[in-house]
Amino acid sequence: MILDGKVKQFGLLFVLFGAFGNVVGNHQIVGTDPVFAEPIPNTTVTAGRNVSLPCIVDNLQNYRVAWIHTNKYTLLTLQNRVITRSSRYKVSHSSHRTWWLHISNVQERDRGEYMCQINTIPMMTQTGYLEVVVPPYLNEELTSSDMDVREGSDVSLRCMAKGSPEPEVTWRREDGQEISVGKSKVTSLKGSFLNITKVSRLHMGAYLCIASNGVAPALSKRILLGVSFTPMIWIPNQLVGAPVATDILLQCNLESHPRSVTYWIREGGIMVLTNLKYKTEVQPTVLYKVQLKLYIYNLEPEDYGSYTCVAKNSLGETEGTIRLYEIPPPTSNVNEKGDDIFNSKSEKLRNGHQKNSYKKHEEKDYSPHDPADQNSKFQPREEFSQILKSKGEHATSMCSATFQIQSLSSMMSLVLIYLYWKNISNIS
Repeated sequence: MILDGKVKQFGLLFVLFGAFGNVVGNHQIVGTDPVFAEPIPNTTVTAGRNVSLPCIVDNLQNYRVAWIHTNKYTLLTLQNRVITRSSRYKVSHSSHRTWWLHISNVQERDRGEYMCQINTIPMMTQTGYLEVVVPPYLNEELTSSDMDVREGSDVSLRCMAKGSPEPEVTWRREDGQEISVGKSKVTSLKGSFLNITKVSRLHMGAYLCIASNGVAPALSKRILLGVSFTPMIWIPNQLVGAPVATDILLQCNLESHPRSVTYWIREGGIMVLTNLKYKTEVQPTVLYKVQLKLYIYNLEPEDYGSYTCVAKNSLGETEGTIRLYEIPPPTSNVNEKGDDIFNSKSEKLRNGHQKNSYKKHEEKDYSPHDPADQNSKFQPREEFSQILKSKGEHATSMCSATFQIQSLSSMMSLVLIYLYWKNISNIS
């Protein structure tokens, strides 16, 4: 009833604009009323785009056409003129038959029923509905941003999306891993809130809040969740062996957030610095894990001992120790009894260190002017080879002499047998 009253008010206003006297005269003369040729189609448009609504009238004669937004009780256009103050509305016609209402940059408030009216008596009207859909958008004030929380605390991530129709919100992890919620794990979770109790470092990562309502484009926001905890170091190999004059890599695995300050120290608290002898390296693996690496080049006896990797952040510090010890080189000499001989350059191993299970060999004092010493790390090996060679030559000569004696003995036996048979023959 209220709407009818408002429409009647618009009809009265329409009469004032439409020179009612002339219209009545035309109606009496012609005797034929205008006719709506087609209904106004219901139209759906995305906010921000343009739309045109048609009103098709046959036999309009001298009557006038008006467009009205019935939900707002607003007269928009009258014949060729735009009545509303909004510059987004325009009107046009095609041979006074099709009357177009043009709305540019459609807003959500433009949704509603639109009436095409002809100022006949009684008035002729028809309506069409304009549906305005809105892609999802976020209420930034109520939506979570990147955050850091302490391990073991509770956390709630919020994603407040709006749009028309009402958007549906889905949570996923950016890395594709499952989301741990209580005792269960899920690949995705629906709802505006993502609640995690007793958060751990395993929850750390980027979470995607995806809002969709069937209107393109869908919305996605990335929220980075950081979980703070004291550093933790674990060492794959706490005992590492390597021969003298080789290169070695020592490694510690570190977990920490926020990021830790790291360094290496030797026995006695001496900090290891990168130079020609040492090289330190920090290699990230995942979000809160890194590998601490220490390269030691051209090992010398004094390089053996303990090395400690240290990590510190705002919540605490930790360390891990690796012991580097000497082992035999990959190849060794063999004496005449078949025993291995290890020629160590380390005083620890030469003096009976428990790690050395190899027999000792007296080293020869090679001077720096000896040409052979310039190209060999273990010169006693060459000396031992010479000993084996001389022993081999001696053994060969002994075998030759034995063979000669055996041959001479055989010949003498043959001569004695010949003389014996000859004497027997003479006696007979």
